[in-house]
Amino acid sequence: MQESNQKEEDRTAPYLGDLDKTNTLLQLVQIPQEERDENWSTSFLSNLSKASFCCGEPQIITGPDGFPYFQLFLPEPNKSFQCFVIENMKDDFLLESGFGVVINPTDSSADWVLSHGDILNLHLNNSFYITEKTPFSKDTNDETISENEEVIIGQPSEKILPRTARKLLREYLKLNGVDTPKVVLLMRHQKDDKKASQDLVFNVTPNNFENAEHYRIVMQTMAWYLPRHYSFVGMDEKSLGNGFEDL
Repeated sequence: MQESNQKEEDRTAPYLGDLDKTNTLLQLVQIPQEERDENWSTSFLSNLSKASFCCGEPQIITGPDGFPYFQLFLPEPNKSFQCFVIENMKDDFLLESGFGVVINPTDSSADWVLSHGDILNLHLNNSFYITEKTPFSKDTNDETISENEEVIIGQPSEKILPRTARKLLREYLKLNGVDTPKVVLLMRHQKDDKKASQDLVFNVTPNNFENAEHYRIVMQTMAWYLPRHYSFVGMDEKSLGNGFEDL
């Protein structure tokens, strides 16, 4: 994997993490995994982004799911280390490079695994996950618009789909044979219902691929790059007129 000199410098630039948060995480990971409950997860995540970590060797590994992860380990007490802090890493290179992050990985497990979409959500919403209700509908299929729906279409803002996310998705779709990836934000509601929802829509349908399995894999992979509360669908360009714009 080739990196620019600037990105390499970013990865080795000194960070200053919160050692109190680091110590809290060190205590939390002593708890056996079978005893970790919702309170454990809440505490772990609330301390994660600003804590101090050391990196693994190599820094980037391919996870069992096939995605690239930056390895982070909690430092050993009373031992000097080069500090890495997720809050800083995301802006320096994680968002641009499309990496996830894995915390304390072993051959069989890890204390936590963050997809690239989780890192993106930290950037957009100051947390790794959104648990409250959002306008997204949670659909992740190829879609059509029913006669009973009213729709408004527009382009997703930088707050929903930043430049780095667009670039990663565009490159991935082109790699998988979608020559001109496009996107639109579709807001819809049923005519007899006041509830509205929104979805990201990509010009990706099963017809773009050699078989349905390839299409399914592409859609699942796209989800890894997006926050978990997002919904996105595939739709033929003709169904939305001129609504689509280049990703």
